[in-house]
Amino acid sequence: MVSACLHAETTFLMGEDVVHPSGLVVAVNSLQRRPFASGLGVSRQDEIFVNLTFVNTGVRTYRVDPFKDFALEISSRFEPSLDQENKATRNAFNVFPSTQSRVNLYFKVDSAQVEMPILHFTLEDSSVSILCDSELEKLLQKSADTTLRSSEAVKLGRVLVESMRYSQAESMLSRALAADPNNNQLLMLMASVADGNYDRENASHYLRLINPATIADQEEAYAVAKMAVTLGFYDLAVTVLSPFEMVGRLSSQERLLLARASYYENDLDASTRILDTMIREGSREAAVYFTYANIYDRQGNIEKAIELWEKAIEFSPDHTESHFNLGVGYYKLQRIDKARACWEKVLLLNPDSQTLRATEDALRATEY
Repeated sequence: MVSACLHAETTFLMGEDVVHPSGLVVAVNSLQRRPFASGLGVSRQDEIFVNLTFVNTGVRTYRVDPFKDFALEISSRFEPSLDQENKATRNAFNVFPSTQSRVNLYFKVDSAQVEMPILHFTLEDSSVSILCDSELEKLLQKSADTTLRSSEAVKLGRVLVESMRYSQAESMLSRALAADPNNNQLLMLMASVADGNYDRENASHYLRLINPATIADQEEAYAVAKMAVTLGFYDLAVTVLSPFEMVGRLSSQERLLLARASYYENDLDASTRILDTMIREGSREAAVYFTYANIYDRQGNIEKAIELWEKAIEFSPDHTESHFNLGVGYYKLQRIDKARACWEKVLLLNPDSQTLRATEDALRATEY
């Protein structure tokens, strides 16, 4: 098995030894899924058997309850139950120091839910999440010995990046990229790893190697555009999203991202056109009105900008950026008391560090 240590927000894979801070080690050995046959024939439920192992490497004894300490997440969350074959572990049990215990869990799930199952185990307020996918398990084991094919590296890399396992992802992805240096998906994942490690220089390097002309998949284009906007490469975001927008294929969130990128690229006409359409369609997305307000602000129409920032706050009262910019708008109109009220509101909304610093500076600058 591949050993791994537990970190906050980390998701592990089948076959890994997941080390809990208590010293309790958990490993999912197998997951079997089959249609559930009722007395009237095959129902619209599946039954899932999960086998796992506990090893206690600590000094305390822990009591585990199969029916209270586990849950299986697919699209919905399912609790363990008893099975007709009496295979499932029924009673709570102790895991003594330096001992090993096997557990069998049984779940009835909706047969229409076919996403990758995630097993959650909670002990003393600490939760472990394990992706139950045998193919990923095999890819992880294979990656320790050889360079994965690009498609394999992309599949495993996405899971590792989403789980913030950046060091492991980088080692595996860099070998795959060396074998396939023009693969956009691998480049994107390497950019994500660098961004996760706060290495903006390397993230920018990998992002700039992506060839927009070879992106034919809308999901891939959106992922590239999101990263591009995060790193300030607005032209790249516009380039990869515009072809899909021209044929009406972008979702609301994708159109909004394109509008924002166009705004930062100083193409206010394109941004306005997209936002106008979204508002006519009845959008209640605060970011739509926030972005449109910023356009009016840049054009010098402060009154209209204030109207739209207030609209954004109406749809999302906790939208800190709108509260901050609304304060800036009132400040430009020399309505200092209203500006300060907006900024004081921002401080109550737990803003990000950049907005917090700007707000504190604005309040200090307008003290009487």
